[in-house]
Amino acid sequence: MRAISTGLLTLLVVPTSGAGPVFSAPAFDVAAKRTATAPDTAALPAAAPAWKTHADSLRAEAELPPAELRLPLERFLGRYNTDRVLVRRISRAVLRESRRQQVPTSLIAAVLVTENTTLRPDATSSVGARGLMQVMPMHAGAELCRSSDLVDIDSNICHGTLILARDLRRTSSSTAALLRYNGCVRGTNTPDCRRYPSRVLARAGIVRRELLGGTTTLAMAAQ
Repeated sequence: MRAISTGLLTLLVVPTSGAGPVFSAPAFDVAAKRTATAPDTAALPAAAPAWKTHADSLRAEAELPPAELRLPLERFLGRYNTDRVLVRRISRAVLRESRRQQVPTSLIAAVLVTENTTLRPDATSSVGARGLMQVMPMHAGAELCRSSDLVDIDSNICHGTLILARDLRRTSSSTAALLRYNGCVRGTNTPDCRRYPSRVLARAGIVRRELLGGTTTLAMAAQ
């Protein structure tokens, strides 16, 4: 089982007004950027498990080892790109950085597909944000990530998760953190940028339910 850090669990807050889960804690400002993606069309699975609170589902996700999450995460990401080798590499990088940087897998995946719905590692936005998680070049070169190449899958997801983790730590809610990630702190730098957090959190909920619904551990527990 994956160990749950006290720091991660303190981020879990039951959402209000049905807006999705709120993470209060981890942040680091990202420069203004436009996402190079289209709206998500993924639907909830027909037999998603029910959880009393978002904190319960986040805790359940955090307790599962990466091996249990890999296949359902690959199935989810496979909707956006049919290259199975690419999807497998992305999934492994997401799971590694989730564990290493203590950011929920579902949140990383939701940011990734919101930023880049075709999963193109070489995508570049009109303002220069690059790669899968649309990281601005000014943030490249973090020691943790061992490479400044933002087209590289592992490096890009490492940098994107690092920025997301810092944004979460430095703000009071996941909404504020995601506004920072999207460069929407002091104005409307991207079209409808104020809607970005709700879009990401809605997708994170979909990812989480699919991750939990597709794991062997939970299937066995339900018997």
